[in-house]
Parts: sequence; structure tokens; C-alpha cells
Amino acid sequence: MIVRTADGRDLAVHVHEARGARRATVLALHAMMVDARSLDRPPGAGLASVLADAGLEVWRADLRGHGASGPVPSAGGSWSYDDLVRRDLPALVDAAGARGGPVVVVGHSLGGHVAAAAATEGVPIGALVLLAANVWLPSQEPSRRRRLAKHVAIRGFAVSVRPRGYFPARRLRMGPADESAPYVRDLCRFWFEDRWSSGDGTDWWAGLRRVRARVLAIAGAGDRLYAHPVAMRQFCAGFPSDRASFEVAGRGAHGLDHDPGHVGVACDPRSRPLWNRIADWIVQDR
Repeated sequence: MIVRTADGRDLAVHVHEARGARRATVLALHAMMVDARSLDRPPGAGLASVLADAGLEVWRADLRGHGASGPVPSAGGSWSYDDLVRRDLPALVDAAGARGGPVVVVGHSLGGHVAAAAATEGVPIGALVLLAANVWLPSQEPSRRRRLAKHVAIRGFAVSVRPRGYFPARRLRMGPADESAPYVRDLCRFWFEDRWSSGDGTDWWAGLRRVRARVLAIAGAGDRLYAHPVAMRQFCAGFPSDRASFEVAGRGAHGLDHDPGHVGVACDPRSRPLWNRIADWIVQDR
């Protein structure tokens, strides 16, 4: 399936039909440097398939410049963080919403915080599951060691786009999807300005207080840096306390036999008990 954005981009969507009666429609959004294939690993038994088995119709989407939603940066594709928030999310949510009923977004990392920003701008998201999703801001990282590690990573991220005009994730073997220079500069700006905001100055962090969607935020106990549980808890504190719940998924929780890392919460088949927990939360929230 193809969903066209207001600015003419075609976004590829793979639909997993619900097993039995459709109980809700879920828009599943991937992390940076990867594409929607990451949300059904192994194919037919990954996160998206587990949700579909629970009676949820799952729309597994490639954000622009990723997977089948070209063009990729090496072919001239360019986009900003604002494009994901203000063009991709509205188009995908509107299309999924046409199936009837509120849309639930399950966002891994980038997919989660982009959806949260869109929700602050009125995109009609009925419920939001944040999987290892938080924005890097110095004020939300109390650990000096992790703050330094993030600062070094961000500086390297900023420098890396200069030779080619994009971040070469594939060449560096960091993932199958390269990232656009304007998008990279936006992430760096968030860190250097200590402010999660749009290019025109809209303060998304302040906007979280206005989000009326129910929110389930889950950090992996084995996530050492990218969405460390402490920093992710700080980020999720921006939502109204009566609308959001925060959990750390680790060994012994929900039947897990390991501490999932940043990627593993969404892509490791050992995290199936966690995915079942997410499906139950979505169904109970209907």
C-alpha cells in the first residue's frame, strides 16, 4: 500500500491483517537508520505479527527516505525532522484512521518521539506506545558519563554528514538506511540548544502537557545509552501524569528472560512476552 503525503511523497505501508475481528488499527513506526522491516523480525513472528495475532490490524510504515519510501539520500532524497512530524505522521494517521476508530501508534525510538511531537500538534493519535523512545537533551540526562558520551556522539554525527551531504549509516554498517543532512542537523540542534522544537520554534516538549492520548512508555533494562531508563523516564514525565505510564522491561517482567537493549525491545524475538504485554494494553485501552 502507498500513502501519499501533502507534499507529494509516497510512503510504503505493509498491512498485517488482524486475526479474527479487528479490535483496533495500529500504526507501527521504525527507528532511525533502519526501516519498517525491523518491526517484524523474524518475518511472520516479529512485533507486528504478534500484534496482528492479538486482533490488531497493523500498518507497518516506512518513513520518507527509508526502505521503500524513497528517494534515499544517496539518490538526492532530503528531509528534516519537521517533515516526519508534520507531513508523514498526519498522512499515515489519516489513512489508518479511515479504517474506523482511533489509531494507536507503536513507535520504536525515532518513530515514538516523532509521533509524540505530532500528537502535540493535534494529529489524532488515540493511544501511543513509546518503545525505547526519547529525545537526547542535556537537561534530561542526569549522568555526567552518559551526557559526555552523548555529546561526543552528537558532535561526530554533525561532522559525518559533511563529506557526502548525508549520514552514511550503510557504509558505517550502522543500519540499512542512510539519514538526510537536514534531519541530522535537527537532532544536533536539539542537543546543542537543549530544546526539542521545530524549525519555526514550536516547543514540542511544552506541548506534551496537552497530549490527551493514553501513553505507555517502555524502556529496555539493557539500554545503556540510546534510551536509558533514567533519561527516558525524564522525557516521559512531560506527558500528563494521569495519561501516561512508564515501565522498564527487564528480566522477570512480563515473562522476559533477558534485559532487552535499545534494538531488542522491538526486534529481538526473545522480547515476545513484552510484545504480548503491549497487545494486551492496546486491547484493554479500547
